[in-house]
Amino acid sequence: MSSPNSYDLAAVRRALPVLEEVTYLNTGTVGIMAESVLAAHLAAVTQYERGGHVAERAAREGYERARATVARLIGAEPDEIALTRNATDGVALVAASLPLGPDDLVLTTDQEHPAVLLPWALAQRRGRGRLSFFAVSSDPEATFNRFVQAVRPATRLVVVSHVSCETGARLPIEAICAYCRERDILTLIDCAQSVGQFPVDVRRIGCDFATGNGHKWLCGPKGTGFLYVRADRLQLLEPPLIGEGAAAPPFDRRLLGEDPAWAPWAFVASARRFEYGTRNLHDYAALTAAIEYLGGLGWEAIERHLATTSAAFKEALAAERGVMLHSPWRWEDSSGLITFGVEGWSGLELSRRLWDDYAIIQRRVQVPDAVRVSCAYFTGPEDLERLLVALHALRRR
Repeated sequence: MSSPNSYDLAAVRRALPVLEEVTYLNTGTVGIMAESVLAAHLAAVTQYERGGHVAERAAREGYERARATVARLIGAEPDEIALTRNATDGVALVAASLPLGPDDLVLTTDQEHPAVLLPWALAQRRGRGRLSFFAVSSDPEATFNRFVQAVRPATRLVVVSHVSCETGARLPIEAICAYCRERDILTLIDCAQSVGQFPVDVRRIGCDFATGNGHKWLCGPKGTGFLYVRADRLQLLEPPLIGEGAAAPPFDRRLLGEDPAWAPWAFVASARRFEYGTRNLHDYAALTAAIEYLGGLGWEAIERHLATTSAAFKEALAAERGVMLHSPWRWEDSSGLITFGVEGWSGLELSRRLWDDYAIIQRRVQVPDAVRVSCAYFTGPEDLERLLVALHALRRR
């Protein structure tokens, strides 16, 4: 049974059979799907692939339910949500759609994922903005002060992660967005590492755009994500690609006539303008199922579990000789991501040994040279114990 403050952790773990084989501490890269969600996923795939066009109406209804479910989850309207393949899609779509010039600055942090860096690096190559940076601190006040110092008169857009994928630090995005609004600077928030960990409300945050995915902390299907475009910012984005479904009115050969370029069509007046052609409609049924499954456990209970479990991990790791923590201590400043290093070990070698020798699934971090573990809604004390046993054994080598 679940309550606002707790749920049956043993039952949750039984619904994830891979936990019988490995210690899974890598939700920050790829989450694992509960058996009931997987059943819904397979049923939707089977129905659509077997039925083809006969089953398309049901598949499309499931697709639209996913849009509405994501919108409710983050405090948006369905028309403000484009369903994408991942968080990277959302960043790339904004980077390719926003009309920036070569001297317009795009301010971001020194801890961004390639999902942020590469789309804007390509935009800069094409003369659509120029990247500038500020450093993330474990202290949100220091991070905000560094951000303010990095803003220039030419800054047109700020692109930051809600949670750093490198250290798990939570950025002061509400303060950043408020500062930008006062100066007519646009904001794009990468919520890949926040949605599913703790409440994300785009209205309260005050951002213009936000992007996220279904495959990390929501533990939904791979290849699902979303882009939020605030309604009054929609006309700022002219998509780089188009096809059937992204234009209005719906396709009419007579309307397009002999000169389609100048026929009376336009991009649809919603975030659906980024969706076109035949799409994997069936996958999104499982995104709804994943969100509803976690909602059934209780979002407050999940956040409480992540907060207490990550605190236990930090306390235990900090007590170990030669272990250096790189993540903030307070839950309000951090997340379920914990990054740590071990004296005498590179992050690459430590990660490889934990994976290969002890079946502890985590990932290496380049800067700092360390390892990152994820405390998810299913993480238990036995996972911490296995990690500590492995670290003790490795230090003796």
